[in-house]
Amino acid sequence: MKGGNVNTFIDHTTFEECAALYKGVKYFFHGLIYDNEKKEYSYVIDTWDSNGNYERTVFDKTASTSEECLKLAQNEPIFDGKTFWEAEADMEWVEW
Repeated sequence: MKGGNVNTFIDHTTFEECAALYKGVKYFFHGLIYDNEKKEYSYVIDTWDSNGNYERTVFDKTASTSEECLKLAQNEPIFDGKTFWEAEADMEWVEW
């Protein structure tokens, strides 16, 4: 991952919002969100245009554990048909 360590990026997305640029598209990682009533975690990733406007949600899933939720996000082919791990070498960690 350009602009930072990939494991540090994942740690940050666990607790806070982060953004990464991949093939000219900015992906906004909302971080893990725990719903105390439902007792489940959710993870959302959106894309934003070059003007900072929301385009669409590319990932929105829930799971019973934080580890499972992160694994779902990392293994879904949402980055131009690639998973996070397949695309991360070409991603750039950018300021939001």
